[in-house]
Amino acid sequence: MKSACTMTKRLLMMFVAGLTACSTPAPHYYTLSPEGTRASVDLGQPVGAYSLSPVTVPAEVDNTALVTREPKGRLVPLSDDRWTATLSSHLQSALGLELTAALGMPPVQNINQSVTQGDATQVQVDVQRFELVPGQYVALDALWRLRFRQGGLVLTCFTRLKQNVEIGVTALVLGQQKNTQLLSAQIAQALVSRSAPADAQCTQAQTPG
Repeated sequence: MKSACTMTKRLLMMFVAGLTACSTPAPHYYTLSPEGTRASVDLGQPVGAYSLSPVTVPAEVDNTALVTREPKGRLVPLSDDRWTATLSSHLQSALGLELTAALGMPPVQNINQSVTQGDATQVQVDVQRFELVPGQYVALDALWRLRFRQGGLVLTCFTRLKQNVEIGVTALVLGQQKNTQLLSAQIAQALVSRSAPADAQCTQAQTPG
């Protein structure tokens, strides 16, 4: 009788364990840096060393979970759909990869820790809006600044990007991948031309040499 009860308990424990496993599926990870060919910029002239400062994003979306915006503005983290790092860190990596491909050289901090910000053109990116609206659109607004090491030129730009998307998490990610690529392309063009790129609102200032 005891053996029968013991067997029943074991079966029940296995059944409960199975239900628990089914209720906690493994998370899906997404990236803003897809594999594939990236567009390069026609340099025309040497770009010189540049550094990419830590990227800032709104605090409410700066985590590993994808955060969607629902009707009436409610933010919903997707526990099973995640970036490979916190969004701010992941965006910095993605922009760094895109700039490396476009310019043919990586940010200096990726190759030489001894190079200071004063030795390179400084790139600062403040993402002020990073929205995922399922079945509608994704949006990325960024204020970014280039401090050129030669001539004291400071270029401050604002970029607003929006992509219509279909239903599904993959569609949201693909849309923000495109926005990230477009933003990095504008930054790369400005680094090369030392002037405002197309589709960005920019102001120029001169700092004392």
